[in-house]
Parts: sequence; structure tokens; C-alpha cells
Amino acid sequence: MGIAIQSIKPQDLTWDRALRLFSLRCRSQNLTPATQKLYAVNLNCWQRWTASQGASPCDVTADLLRGYLQFMRERGRKDSTIDCVFRILRAFWRFLERDGLILVNPMSRVERPKREKRLIKAFTEEQVRLLLGAIQTRTPFGLRDFTICVLLADTGLRASEAMGLRLPDLDFGQGVLTVLGKGRKERVVPFGQTASRALMDWLRVRGDLQGVDALWCNRFGLKMAKRTFEDRLRGYGVAAGLQDVRCSMHTFRHFFAVQYLRNGGDVLTLQKILGHSTLEMTRIYAQVADTDAVTRHRQASPLDRMGAPPGERRRVRLK
Repeated sequence: MGIAIQSIKPQDLTWDRALRLFSLRCRSQNLTPATQKLYAVNLNCWQRWTASQGASPCDVTADLLRGYLQFMRERGRKDSTIDCVFRILRAFWRFLERDGLILVNPMSRVERPKREKRLIKAFTEEQVRLLLGAIQTRTPFGLRDFTICVLLADTGLRASEAMGLRLPDLDFGQGVLTVLGKGRKERVVPFGQTASRALMDWLRVRGDLQGVDALWCNRFGLKMAKRTFEDRLRGYGVAAGLQDVRCSMHTFRHFFAVQYLRNGGDVLTLQKILGHSTLEMTRIYAQVADTDAVTRHRQASPLDRMGAPPGERRRVRLK
């Protein structure tokens, strides 16, 4: 879609022009289609809400922006969703300010909403065993699904990264994968011997598909869709009898991170493997990995290991 580039005075800026110019900026920065769609959907919702308030871009104040965030909260949106909207609006208004399309950035005075910090829910080792055991590996596509699960559990790949793997991305000699992560950043991710054996088994079954280099294919010999696997994964979760945990590809990422730290891995290396730009999320995994502090204390309690101290009364009757 073309757009006429011309000087626009702040008082003449309309929502349609502002959103089209911001969309052009996103495309010129080569943002991923998923990110562009996320921006577009949320900004269109913002535009409809401001239209109901009778506000043009030059009429927007910090209070109006706070009102929109509160409106979303009253509609039951999650803290993570509201935080995402805040970051999108911040990027949008910063763009308008940098390009001289507005005189004052009202978003600069809006405080970032506090989020309720909950510990993430990861698979346990037993749940992963049950899940893998529910997959019929004697069938070609059962073996494919089993291999995807093993790889997710052993590498912590994001869903899009795992499903976007191509044959040239595999290096069995070095035991690494080359993946394209968030922000189109390429990184190298190691995998272990168990994942290597599963991958080799799948490649023997997959065979050579003319003109198709996608690692995961469907029954038609085409690249497998992420949604297809997610649906099948939920079915395996039901068959395995998993409860109180979300059976998703991202839960495997949580499992990998927590188990990696519990098995002696360090936080900085984990950050590099997962492709996190900051240590914030990696520290959350470190907190989860340490939730077995009660068990460790029972094993290493100084007084319990010392034995009964002098003067201890074994039976105390409360009146």
C-alpha cells in the first residue's frame, strides 16, 4: 500500500495518517510479520476507543492514555496484555514525537503499570515422561511429534523457532542448531545426544522431499503448521492425563530453563541459549529453579543433622 510522504502539521494529523506512517516505519525496519500484526491490531483497538471519546491525536493527554489502560483492566485483560499495550503505545508515540508529528509526547508522562509477578508453571520431569510416553512413535508422524517434543525439552526453543527449522540448520558434528529468533537475531543453540538420536530417527523416516527443506513436514510433504502441532500436543497432554499445567510448546521452554539451572547450568549461558536480550526473564527461571528450597533444607538442616540437642524434650503436651 503506497503512502504520500508530505509535511504534516501536528494540528492536521489524523489517526489514519498516524497509523499509516507508523506502519510504514515498521515495514521499513523489517519487523517480523507477527510483530507488525500485533502493532496493527492493538493500535486499531486504541483508535476505535479514542474515536468513541471524540479525541484526535493532538487532543490526547496522559490522563486519556491512563484511562485506556484502566478501560482494558476493567474489561478483564491480563497484566501481561496491558503491559504489552503500554509498550506498543509508547513505541507509537515516540515515533510521532521523533518525526515531529506531535509537539508533546503525552505517553512520556504515563507510568508503566505494575504487573503481578507470578512464578511460571513448568512441566515436571515426570510430566515430560508421561507426555512422551503418550506418543505412538511407531507411526511416522508420531515419531515426528516425539522428536519435536524431545527437541523442545532439550533446547528451550520458542515455538516459532522450532517449527521454522530447516535441514541446513542442523549440525550433528557440533551438536548445534542455527535458529532465527526474535528481532531476526540468529543464534546457535546446542542439543544433546538424546535429541540427536531422535532427530536422526526422524530424518530417516522423513526421507528426501524434492524442493522442501523444512525439517517438519505433514502428510502431503509440505511444511508442518505450528497450529497443527499445538493441537496434537494438547491431545497428547489429555492422553497422558496431565493436570494443573498448560500443555504447550512454551511450557517445554520453561521446563528446559528450570531443569538446566537445577542441573548446574549458569544464568548467563542460559540467557544466551534462550536468546533473551536481558537477564530479567532468566532470573525468573532462577527463582523457579530454587523453589525446592524446602526440600533442600530438610536434607541439609544444621540442627536436624546434628541430632538431638541437649535438653530437648521429645514429648510436649499442650494444655
